[in-house]
Amino acid sequence: MKPVPDKCMKIALVNPPFPQPYNFIYEVLSIKEDYCFPLSLGYIAAYVRRAGHTVKIFDPEPCGMPLEVMWKNIEEFKPDLVGFTAVTPNFMEARKLVAEAKRRLGCLVVMGGPHANALPRSTLQGTPGLDAVILGEGEIPMLAAAGEFAAHGKVDFNRVPGAAFIENWKYKETPRPEPIADLDGLPYPARDLLDINLYRQHRYILPPSMNTTLISSRGCPSQCTFCANITMGRRFRAHSPEYVVGEMEYLIKTYGATHIKILDDCFTADPKRACAICDLMIAKKLNITWDTAGRVNTMQDESLVRKMKEAGCVNMHLGIETGNQRILDLMKKGTTLEMAEKCCALLHKYGVVFSCSFIIGNEGDTEGTINDTIAFAKKLKSALAEFLILIPFPGTPLFDKYYKEYDKPDTDWQHWHSQELDRPEPPRQTALTMEDLQRLQDRAKNKFYNDPVQFVRSLIFGVIYFKMR
Repeated sequence: MKPVPDKCMKIALVNPPFPQPYNFIYEVLSIKEDYCFPLSLGYIAAYVRRAGHTVKIFDPEPCGMPLEVMWKNIEEFKPDLVGFTAVTPNFMEARKLVAEAKRRLGCLVVMGGPHANALPRSTLQGTPGLDAVILGEGEIPMLAAAGEFAAHGKVDFNRVPGAAFIENWKYKETPRPEPIADLDGLPYPARDLLDINLYRQHRYILPPSMNTTLISSRGCPSQCTFCANITMGRRFRAHSPEYVVGEMEYLIKTYGATHIKILDDCFTADPKRACAICDLMIAKKLNITWDTAGRVNTMQDESLVRKMKEAGCVNMHLGIETGNQRILDLMKKGTTLEMAEKCCALLHKYGVVFSCSFIIGNEGDTEGTINDTIAFAKKLKSALAEFLILIPFPGTPLFDKYYKEYDKPDTDWQHWHSQELDRPEPPRQTALTMEDLQRLQDRAKNKFYNDPVQFVRSLIFGVIYFKMR
């Protein structure tokens, strides 16, 4: 237990709301949206709190909290620093909240997350009231800022590792700390700071089970040109099997968890570690089900799939992306169509239900290559398939290659992630127009789900998966 600092810093961490389009069916059936506990904020809160500082997390969207109520609660807390996290879809809302935090509280305001990490200079220049961007993982920089406050009663960002800020009208960055190597040294996320019942996954009109989330590893070594996770580093680091299963046992005992969603970029990045986790779950006879995401090139070993099934895995999500090998190579996915077929065949063999995601509008995509993707999606016989039009997120090689001029303070990011015609930028990585891509997206969905055999397969998945959850 570290000693309590002479001057405790009070930190408010905020997860900004996401813009939500009106959904008539959800409204009529009173279906609730799904929300995931903000684990990144939970880790930062636990890490800083362990050093003796006081932290609160505010996540207004899941509980339907009006922003005015949130601000009242934050004002009563009287924080010395407010930290926001943001991805591109909610960045515009985060930018407004930053200005409001500075106006209401007058304290230090910082921002982290993928969007600010990808574009720190323009984020600072275009966000009034923002004192610094936290680069990379937030635990070490935030603890350093709290330590500065404890020692001096103020924070000099020149002394905070992984900070970007503007000083004397000049943009500055301090060196980033090395990514945390010993993840087992981290405390579990501070789930007690929020009502975990708000983060149960709701599925259609069925009641939610007691499910929750965890992260067993950080970083992804893959080179995919469309993935914005590279802004947080490529180095793969993992909790030990003992830590992971220990956290599962904690979630079962403390919250009565019956299903766990493992939110790793790729749970199977180290197949031997994945096997060891499954072996330990089996040995301890954990009475839970779980689901996660993996890459097909890491799931070529039959024994791994068999153990995952035995350990309670009920669903695996696979990013297949395309059914054309040339496009797959342009994406630098590092997989082959043959790997995808073998992986899916193994999952079928051992009864692990899986869903696949595909991207339409990749670099070099034509109507012919997208038709290849549709045919390949049907061939894999997944329970579900998702067809998304490519989004060139900041921080990706595709953004840097085709959309770099949008890295400026006054860019409106409101509809950057849209799948509709309101997206502000036309496709540049393909000769197809947005209208073409929407037409092909509709074709993909219709051809996949209008197949009677596929309809039955998806229906069976729904019955089995929801029953097990």
